[in-house]
Amino acid sequence: MSAATLGGCASSSGAGPANAYAMAPSSDAATIAFEQIDGPPPQIFDRMVSVLDSESKLRSLAIVSREAPAAYRVRAYLSAQVVSGKSVIAWVFDVYDRNQQRALRLSGQEAIGRGGRDPWSTVDDMVLRKIAQAGFSGLTSMLNGTGPVESAPPAAPAASGPAVAAAEPASPASAGGSVVALGYTDH
Repeated sequence: MSAATLGGCASSSGAGPANAYAMAPSSDAATIAFEQIDGPPPQIFDRMVSVLDSESKLRSLAIVSREAPAAYRVRAYLSAQVVSGKSVIAWVFDVYDRNQQRALRLSGQEAIGRGGRDPWSTVDDMVLRKIAQAGFSGLTSMLNGTGPVESAPPAAPAASGPAVAAAEPASPASAGGSVVALGYTDH
């Protein structure tokens, strides 16, 4: 168990300090580095980094600094919007392999309640945790080779948490590997 900084999770606005993450041994072939988290204001960015840190530890994912060599690099995007009077956080995790080819796209939406002037003001850690859990579930499936199996949708939607909405090839241009896009959503 070594600890170091993932730090470097950078938002495009340049906001947010480097934050501590558990660092996996560099010999692990399935290491993951977060290159950026774009979209949220600084206070949400900081909380998201903290939630990603705790969720990665719970799942024993090998997260390394963005400066370190990694098998996969994640670029995350969060967007707040008000749709029909309700606030929603839309999110995307684009996962790239060592050859900078997108290996996986994870996406979804989390409802956060009534809309207001600033939807970010109603984002709590539970919403951020749902996003992290859904993203890490998809990453874990990819790493374990247990990607989505196309099947009929469940008879009743889950009361809480994400559900796989779709699994389809994202790009046939990937040489030598399959590319899958997953979508997650609350019902």
